[in-house]
Amino acid sequence: SPARLMHEPTVARIRAAHSAATDEARMPDGCIRPYALGWATVDLDRAASELARDLGFSAEAFEETIGSQVLGARCRVAAGALGDGLSLAILEPATEGRLAATLARLGEGPAVAWYLTHEDGAAGARTLRVGPFGVERLVAGDPIHGPHRLLIWPGAGTILP
Repeated sequence: SPARLMHEPTVARIRAAHSAATDEARMPDGCIRPYALGWATVDLDRAASELARDLGFSAEAFEETIGSQVLGARCRVAAGALGDGLSLAILEPATEGRLAATLARLGEGPAVAWYLTHEDGAAGARTLRVGPFGVERLVAGDPIHGPHRLLIWPGAGTILP
């Protein structure tokens, strides 16, 4: 059964990240719900293989997507892989940006949560960037080294399960 295939440390870390993402106190103002969690890594291929094995699905579930400009990362996404419609993204640094700082400070593991929001995206037009789930913007005040919270807007370019 898939439950027997799960590697508890990975599963426990994903569960803790899911709990944090859905905690009312941590959820950004104006968000509808958590949309995806992101796992920071230095090797997309290895992370896809290990996470898929530990979580009980095929590594082929991770599809190449556009990277996150905000985080300076290459990305692959397993849509809906975590249940409740929550997707799992794996992210590898593409620049010496936020994700590289996160890996240097926190190591590999859960590092990002994306949230769907009704908020008017134009209000933060200076800081909007393209990411794996469409237009994204950092939640103000989060530490540069993470964990990161990003707001996304439903619409063109957003992968909705």
